[in-house]
Amino acid sequence: MNNCHCEEQSDEAISSRLRRTCGPHNNNIRKILIVRFSSLGDIVMSTALIRCLRQAYPSAQIDMVVREDFLDIIRHNPHLDRKIGLDRRSGLRGLYRLTAQINRERYDLIYDAHWSLRTLFIRPWLKADYFCKFEKHYLRRALALTFKMPLLTGMDRMLVRYLDPLKPFGVIWDAQGPELFLDEHSVSAVHLEDFSENVPWIGVIPSAQWPGKRWPAERFRTLVQKIVEHSPYTTIVFGGNNDHFCADICKGMPPSRVMNTQGRLSILEAAAIMKKCRLVVANDTGLMHVADGLNIPCVLILGPTSKELGCLPFHPRSRIVEQTLWCRPCSKNGQAPCLRSERYCLTAISSERVWQECEALMGEVP
Repeated sequence: MNNCHCEEQSDEAISSRLRRTCGPHNNNIRKILIVRFSSLGDIVMSTALIRCLRQAYPSAQIDMVVREDFLDIIRHNPHLDRKIGLDRRSGLRGLYRLTAQINRERYDLIYDAHWSLRTLFIRPWLKADYFCKFEKHYLRRALALTFKMPLLTGMDRMLVRYLDPLKPFGVIWDAQGPELFLDEHSVSAVHLEDFSENVPWIGVIPSAQWPGKRWPAERFRTLVQKIVEHSPYTTIVFGGNNDHFCADICKGMPPSRVMNTQGRLSILEAAAIMKKCRLVVANDTGLMHVADGLNIPCVLILGPTSKELGCLPFHPRSRIVEQTLWCRPCSKNGQAPCLRSERYCLTAISSERVWQECEALMGEVP
């Protein structure tokens, strides 16, 4: 077995060795597996590497394993052959079964695009000619977040960094963004009653997995009021089962102009509706990346996370709203507690400021 991510060798030495043994179109690599269990946004961003891998290996079998509840994100991706789901409730037994399933396939190359405790657990038991793993730069990131050291400046966006471990195998970035594929049935089956598609739609995503990344719900409510009063746009509010604050945002709004879909849609159904939106305004969350994968421009509100962490929308018209503060960024995902009396990174951003960005973007999109 060979490991292409080898710290004691230079990138040039690794590239030279692999060009001799398994160049970008070498017939020895016929079966490839990508492992990325979660989360929603990361899987969407990884679709660029899937496409670029297919460009480098057009005849290979390329499979991917994700957590079962995220299978819809890759279900219709034409660059993948097999899509494998891991039940998040299956525990160690599920990981053992997955390992056995992977080894039966006899992959030539396995790419750990997650590098988590679960992938580290199964790694010693996996069999393949070549392995590579995504570099998360744990120490560098921890020092930057804890001591506010400028160690993240200049790093590529996450979408590009996903391809770095595959460079020795001849896989290069094609300068394109993420992509999410929907089947026509899913798109045509989703219909919002009493909402005309002859008027423009705007998606609003007030949720985030970690509450620390959420712009205050009352600010979103004020923003939606401005959209209703000052634009012809119909507002579609997206949220998960537990995002009950979506009801507060929509309360009292004209039902012909504002629709609350919280808890009513699967990921594919939400994507099918989002595909009909001209733009979205969102927190730093997975559905924002879904919009980006559908080539929809976004007004992104960043709080404890920041652009240096690399999880930005790719669409060239997307806009970032953030506060410049000494304490930002403080967390990779908003999970860390705030060291100050309140999250000024979010509370200092006014509804008027976000509305101005939305209004400017409305003037740009066709």
